[in-house]
Amino acid sequence: MALENANTIPTAEVAHLIDLHLGDLCEQEPSWQVVDSPISGRGIFARRDIKRGELIFRERTLLNGPTASKDTVLNTCAVCFRLLDEDKALCAAGCALPICDACQQSGAHDMECKLFRYWVPKDTTRIVPYALRILSVMRCYFLCPEKRRLLLAMQANPDKYYKREVERAAECFENFPTDKETLGFFYRTVSVYNTNAFEGRSIVDGHETSVRALFALAGLMNHNCTPNVSHHFENAQTIVVTAARDIAQGEEITATYTKILWSTLARQLFLRGTKHFTCRCKRCLDPTENGTYLSALFCREQGCKGIVIPEHTKTLQPDWRCVTCDTVAPHAKMSRYQDFALNTINNRINTSTVHDLITFINDMCPRFCPPSNYVLVEAKLNVIWRMQRFKGDFTEEEVRHRDRYREEILEILEKLGAGDCTLKKLITNEIP
Repeated sequence: MALENANTIPTAEVAHLIDLHLGDLCEQEPSWQVVDSPISGRGIFARRDIKRGELIFRERTLLNGPTASKDTVLNTCAVCFRLLDEDKALCAAGCALPICDACQQSGAHDMECKLFRYWVPKDTTRIVPYALRILSVMRCYFLCPEKRRLLLAMQANPDKYYKREVERAAECFENFPTDKETLGFFYRTVSVYNTNAFEGRSIVDGHETSVRALFALAGLMNHNCTPNVSHHFENAQTIVVTAARDIAQGEEITATYTKILWSTLARQLFLRGTKHFTCRCKRCLDPTENGTYLSALFCREQGCKGIVIPEHTKTLQPDWRCVTCDTVAPHAKMSRYQDFALNTINNRINTSTVHDLITFINDMCPRFCPPSNYVLVEAKLNVIWRMQRFKGDFTEEEVRHRDRYREEILEILEKLGAGDCTLKKLITNEIP
């Protein structure tokens, strides 16, 4: 199957298929509609004014599965994502997937178990990450015709690695499919995942695992660097999308495909490399990013204590201009400076305790990096995440620093006009 352009399927048909897909979650008078978008292809637009904090939609997955990435716990049930004992995780029938007794007895695992056994796993003594990861793709086999059509309607941007996921999985089985039609279907599904998937956290019985999921409606939200919605996983099967700020009738409902606190250059490089487009939103066209100066670096001119920011945003290699002395620095020089800051701070994030990272942020970083720079902001976020997720015996001073970092980040989000965005809800514990 070729990577057919999703736009060959009429938008009106896509909207109808989404209504069918939503089922009992489809409201009689939804606040949104699916129509063609001036940003890219199709989009979701407000049919009426939507208030800040209002639920826009809930949606169940079209496909999902374990991410099975390097840092995830593999002994998690592939159906319900419950943590399993390592020595009792594998399916008793021999498919080599991790399955809990309840899911095995309920029949929820039957079809994929039979298919994996038909492919004949080469190693049935352990959980093989590449075989586990292909599960979320293989589940496209079991979609009904309408949902297969909806999968076909989703954008699929191939990259140079999109076949590799299937090839690595094939190496795990004796009898993996080799016909062009099946492989084409798998290749396209991988590309759909890479283009549209949400990665979220599922918490079952206190165990947290990472899930990648395709949502047909949520996947239609186009990108804006300051989105007007927030989202979170209600569970491994359901996403909840709410208004981060007031949304006017006729306005497009947008998400962000990048981290919201990345600098413009970082966002543009990511979008160009992974999503194959260049963003031209209001924030991207403002070198100051609404006065947040997330891109800022110290001016290198002798005697100047100002900051430099990209002079313009229409290229990925802009010159930088000091806002104090007006000196212009070439991109190559400032790029090396930014890389130094990035590598120095990331190395500390990866190797430091919370206490040591706080000391580094407060005492060392001000010598080479403005407090507004996005890399330093990411380090402060890392302190917040670690103190939230790993409940330790932190000192009162460490707690004060964490709370100060949180207030600084909330101030940046306020300047950006991000409203009740997902990041704000996470760092204020509004969503788990």
